[in-house]
Amino acid sequence: MNKITVFIIAGLFFAPKMAAAQDGADIAGRYWQIGIGLGELPIGGSFKPSITIGYHFSEKFYCGLIYQFRDRISRGQQSFNVRSSGLDGLMSSHEKVNRRFLLQARYTPFKNGPYLSTGLVFNGRDAETMSFDDRARTIAGEDYAGTIGIEQSRPAGWGLALGIGYQYNFKNGLLLSTEWTPAWFRGYPQPDYKFSGSAGLSEEARSYLEDEMDRGFRSSVTNLYKVFHLGLGYRFQ
Repeated sequence: MNKITVFIIAGLFFAPKMAAAQDGADIAGRYWQIGIGLGELPIGGSFKPSITIGYHFSEKFYCGLIYQFRDRISRGQQSFNVRSSGLDGLMSSHEKVNRRFLLQARYTPFKNGPYLSTGLVFNGRDAETMSFDDRARTIAGEDYAGTIGIEQSRPAGWGLALGIGYQYNFKNGLLLSTEWTPAWFRGYPQPDYKFSGSAGLSEEARSYLEDEMDRGFRSSVTNLYKVFHLGLGYRFQ
C-alpha cells in the first residue's frame, strides 16, 4: 500500500470526526471543491487512489473532474475472471488497473438529496494475469496436462456516462461523497486473451475458455467503462 493510499484512507476515516468537532458557517452559492478518494471499497487489496476538483455554479449545478491513479491488485481465489474460466489449481492472480477519469456535470434536484452525474469517462487498459498449476485437466472434451497461463485484458476506451451519487456537506467546508457513473450506452468492451504454459492448449480449448470468460465478463456491470468514487473533499469560496 503506497503513501498516497494510506493518506486517503486515514482522511476518509478521520474526516467525519473532525467535522463533528468543529463549528462554522455553511458554504452556499458559488464555490470550488477539491478532494481525494478511492476508486474501490478498501477491501481485498484494491484501492485506486484518486483526486477530484470542480466548481459549483449553484446549489444544483456542478462541473468537475475525477482522476484515478493506476493500481495493482492480487485477488487470488476472489478473482471474478478466475472463477469464470472454470479452471482449478490457481497459483496466482495479479491485476493491473490503469488510470481512469471522468469529466462530469452534476445536477442536484433538491437540497441534501442525491445528484445525477453525466459526462465523458475514460478507462485505460486493464489486464489480469492468471497462473494455474501443473495438473491433468479436461477442457472442451480434450485432456491436457501441464501449467496454464492466461492474460485477460480490457482495451482502453471512452464512453458517455450517466450515473448517480450523493454528497454530504459539513458546515466547516468538509464533505463526503460517493458515486457510480458507468458508460451504459457504450456497452461491454471485448476482452483480449493471451495463453501460455506447458499444457499446449489447442485452438478449440482456447476458444472454449475465451467464450466462458467472455460470458462471465458480460454478466457483471462492473466491467463497463465507468468511475466509482468514494471521497473526502473541501469546499471554499
